[in-house]
Amino acid sequence: MKNSAKKIQSEKSLIDRARRGNTEAFSELVRMESRHIYSVSMSILKNHADAEDNVQDVLYKVYKNIRRFEGRSRFSSWVVRITINEALMKIRARHPEPVLVHTDIPRFDEEHSLVPEIEDGRPTPERQYIASELMTKAFHGLHPLYRRMFTLHAAGGWTHRELAGAIGITISTAKSRIFRARAQMQQSLHAH
Repeated sequence: MKNSAKKIQSEKSLIDRARRGNTEAFSELVRMESRHIYSVSMSILKNHADAEDNVQDVLYKVYKNIRRFEGRSRFSSWVVRITINEALMKIRARHPEPVLVHTDIPRFDEEHSLVPEIEDGRPTPERQYIASELMTKAFHGLHPLYRRMFTLHAAGGWTHRELAGAIGITISTAKSRIFRARAQMQQSLHAH
């Protein structure tokens, strides 16, 4: 327990010094957090180069705004929030937001009518990220045997016959297990 208290006190001291402009203290905070920033960035962006860019953007933003950190949350939580926001902004830049158009079009009798909204039906980057995280969680909640079979069938493209032969079960058992794996994942997704 004493080590944990020392670590918190040490981090608080580093933050206080960094807020006053001490670059060595900020460098130490960067050393402590950069791996976690990269890990979160990579989990969202799924690309090494984009994750590396995001780390740089986050560190710049943290440096620029460290005086605003009030200490009501843990420093690492504040940094993770910035990391997620920056990563989602990168995703949005790749896939621009839907355009909503409201226009008055004059009629022949000089009255105006409102044109209906034009909406892009694609999910937002935030919804895509949440759906991906929920799917991963549902997948990892499967029994290891079902997870392996589902991976080989869905991602590996194995047929029911190939699965049955590799595992030493009947084709109908392979079909049944794949069906159960899908059903369990759907049930897990609907629970959220």
